[in-house]
Amino acid sequence: MTLHSRPERRQDRRNPAFLEQAAAVDTEQLHCLIPADLHRRLRVRAAEGKSTIKKLVIAALEDYLAAGT
Repeated sequence: MTLHSRPERRQDRRNPAFLEQAAAVDTEQLHCLIPADLHRRLRVRAAEGKSTIKKLVIAALEDYLAAGT
């Protein structure tokens, strides 16, 4: 299965607000393949909470690492 970037995502990267946010902190890019059902549930949870997948993943990783597991 090949995933392709959505055109609006590429535009977001040229958006001055996106560039300003990215420059505010040192960042790295994480790419991983996850099961389609997990991605769907993550998208739904993000929409329900008026959040983004990125914010949910960062929070989950921070919680996981803070727990020392």
